[in-house]
Amino acid sequence: MSLQGVFRVALLAFLPVSEVRGALPYGVFVEKLPLSFVAPLAFVVNLAPFFLVMGLLPQLVRLFQSFAWFDHLFSWYATRAQRRFAAYRKYGRWGILLFVGVPLPFTGVWTGTLAAFLVGFGVWEIFPFVAGGAALATGLVTLLVFLGKGL
Repeated sequence: MSLQGVFRVALLAFLPVSEVRGALPYGVFVEKLPLSFVAPLAFVVNLAPFFLVMGLLPQLVRLFQSFAWFDHLFSWYATRAQRRFAAYRKYGRWGILLFVGVPLPFTGVWTGTLAAFLVGFGVWEIFPFVAGGAALATGLVTLLVFLGKGL
């Protein structure tokens, strides 16, 4: 087990384009790491963006809203995102859990947390649902990797 391989798996789990759906197969099939090691690593690292987005985004938005162009752009984007994610209002926190839990492109922790922020959920109000969604996605991808190893 190389430290570089572990780092690459962690990086893939952190990146919004891959998250656990890329980190798990890469770690098992390319780096040859045990699934029992890769799955918990990918899950824990995949939760880091939640704290990054929910911790820094409010301050960044406040800081940049002093620029008229940013305030206009962010207001336009937030309004558009809130309309697009209207289902979250209907299904509430459970909608976020399912959205994060489906291991498809652009439905992971990064996007789910951003949607939760834009819809107005509080950090500790939504964290269990984002974590539950990440656990669901990790479980589904782990199952697929496990079944794929048997082929």
